[in-house]
Amino acid sequence: MTTPSPKRTLLVTGGSGRLARQVIESLLKSGSDRIVTTTRTPEQAEDLRRRGVEVRRLDFDDDVDQIAGALAGADRMLLISTHAVGRRGEQQGRVVAAAERAGVGHLLYTSCASPNPNPISAVVSDHFWTERAIFRSSLSWTILRHNMYSEHVFLFLPGALAAGRLRTSLGSGARSYVTRQDCAAADAAALLGTWSDCRIYDVGGPEALTTDEVLGIARDLTGKTIEHIRTSDEESLRDFAASGLPPGFPEAAVGFDVCARHGYHAILAPAVRELTGREPESLRSYLTRHLDAVQSGHARVDL
Repeated sequence: MTTPSPKRTLLVTGGSGRLARQVIESLLKSGSDRIVTTTRTPEQAEDLRRRGVEVRRLDFDDDVDQIAGALAGADRMLLISTHAVGRRGEQQGRVVAAAERAGVGHLLYTSCASPNPNPISAVVSDHFWTERAIFRSSLSWTILRHNMYSEHVFLFLPGALAAGRLRTSLGSGARSYVTRQDCAAADAAALLGTWSDCRIYDVGGPEALTTDEVLGIARDLTGKTIEHIRTSDEESLRDFAASGLPPGFPEAAVGFDVCARHGYHAILAPAVRELTGREPESLRSYLTRHLDAVQSGHARVDL
């Protein structure tokens, strides 16, 4: 008689966020492990609790001992980066220390493409310092470096279609756009994994596209031509600031564009296929599925 394998405890932070919920949906479909999620707002995750997910309160601003209590018993843990731009490095460093103290078996982290101590973008720097904290810990780990989400083209594409032009400092830089759903599927597959060695996955789409190529796809789908006006980083920062982005995000956007312009986002890797067994969705396919949103400008974009 075969003895069934004991259920593992898989923990996902940020349970009220879109990415975490997509990851949890994949975990629920697998049905083989105990699922725990943490959130600052447990009341927003009551639906998950009703489906058998254990919901724990966790605030990344708590002290290490409090955080460790919320992480107790986790065999594998997915740390999803927060929206606290400029503070995430410190916050998430505490979570890494707490995971170590709580005896977490394996830590997974959602990072960005080519993280570095960026002097312009706190978003990029936050990821770099979080990765550094993970590497310096005694934990075994997996880093999941998400490239730019496909839905982020909605931050500029509807306005560009209406104006007939787009101002960027991207130059000929390319990005491996990837859907949030593909990232969530890869994250869930990694969390469900059994390895205990340390790994880095570059999670991106099937092709690296320049801004001109993205605008070419938009032209094919809508029949509208958009002129790409190449600007300086300083001009781009002013444009982003005038667009109504939250504080810190104009600098983050420019920093991302600088990285892309120098080739750091044009990473093509088989991570989605290796982890999920299927190819990632292309940006053309994604925009075709959301053509109404492209043309109307009505699309939900989570930064």
